[in-house]
Amino acid sequence: MIYNLPANSMYGDAPIPIRLPENWDVHISEIRGFHTPALTDAEMRAALDAPYAAKCIREGARGCKSAVIIIDDITRPTPCGPIAELVIESLLEAGVPKDGIWFIAALGTHGVMYYEHFVRKLNERLVTEYEVHNHNLFKNFVYLGDTSHGVPVEINADVMSAAYKIAIGTSMAHSYYGFGGGAKCILPGVASLKTIMANHSFTTTSDFNMGNPHTLMRSDAEEAAAMMGLDFKIDVVLNGHGQICKLFAGDFLAESEACRAYAATHFAADFVPDCDVVLSNSYLKPAEACCAYTPEVLASLKPGGDFILAANSPLGSCVHYLYDKWGHSSPGGYMWAGCYERTDAMKNAIVFSEHSAKGMRDTWYLNEVGGARYLKRWEDILRVISDGSPRKMVIYPMAELAPLRSRAGARRLRIRAPVLPLPSRSRFGSGMRGGGFWLGASLLYRSRWSWYGAVGVVRACGWWPR
Repeated sequence: MIYNLPANSMYGDAPIPIRLPENWDVHISEIRGFHTPALTDAEMRAALDAPYAAKCIREGARGCKSAVIIIDDITRPTPCGPIAELVIESLLEAGVPKDGIWFIAALGTHGVMYYEHFVRKLNERLVTEYEVHNHNLFKNFVYLGDTSHGVPVEINADVMSAAYKIAIGTSMAHSYYGFGGGAKCILPGVASLKTIMANHSFTTTSDFNMGNPHTLMRSDAEEAAAMMGLDFKIDVVLNGHGQICKLFAGDFLAESEACRAYAATHFAADFVPDCDVVLSNSYLKPAEACCAYTPEVLASLKPGGDFILAANSPLGSCVHYLYDKWGHSSPGGYMWAGCYERTDAMKNAIVFSEHSAKGMRDTWYLNEVGGARYLKRWEDILRVISDGSPRKMVIYPMAELAPLRSRAGARRLRIRAPVLPLPSRSRFGSGMRGGGFWLGASLLYRSRWSWYGAVGVVRACGWWPR
């Protein structure tokens, strides 16, 4: 059989055909909303004109002399162009002057975007006729006060200077925040390094909150978004082809709550147990393929089975000032604690990636030094894992955002996070606990021994009650 594996998010979304042996028992665990039809421009316009708990843009922006449109970056799959065109149409109708409208890419702690990336996220006309800027996490902020959790809120000054503030993003299950979308475009999106580190000290890479919206990181981000005055938020849900199939807009709290309720069912997929081969594909977040290396997915693999992590996009792996490795002669990014490892239960741990740079990819895929094999061609993978005998295989086409459910679908599959082989190649200690201590200590040092550095130490070492 031939299966078209979803791939190339933001780069044409062309799938990769993979051939599977005819004597294999293959299970394709697609998300529930994989084949949901894409919205038309008219349907998107109708959703924008019927916002949740807010005035529509042409009414809310009336009388404003400037507007900023915050967009998520190239590592996220949101097709911002069609939405931005409709947003600008409404802003111009509201009387906002054309030269008073600009875009800011909500990079958080990711690397910058270049011309090609902005064109892919927006389109050539928008990039040519309107100012576009990268967020700078190191300077040019406005301090707005502290959240109730004590996190200092510093937001991009160009964002704060706009009279009307709009953000465009997508809602997907997220292992730290529970769900993306909503206020996440503000914190970490356009916040300072200091603010982001404080917020991210509320979790470690051992936490697994995929699909759980009630996280401290998220509630903290929502306070920050309220403090900075986000006027209008747009979140989309994507189908299995990277197309917009649902759009929510309005007040960021109201629309994100409605969006999460829809997305929880849309992104759910069936758990398939006792497999000889597991292919976990990171389609919509290929730059962060480790998001598809979840305890739930790993639980599908029988001891001695073969695990394949797939991530295919010309973008390659993520650049991240917090969690990246940044070479082998330093302790890495500000909160780096090591790389994800293969488990002892795996016969083979293979990364299927046509575009990845040796060294840089270790943090975001699987650690090559720890025994992961990187192969670019599916035929080469088959030669490693197929000996002609029948095998049971599951393919999770969108594992990076799919909370798995039992066949009955009655409730979420629950697996404790320690099943996951956590980053363990920190040169300062073995395992997340060892690396986590230095993660927290790094926070403590870089934050000038402030309270959130201490929280980072406590949480990273696993001493904080769960």
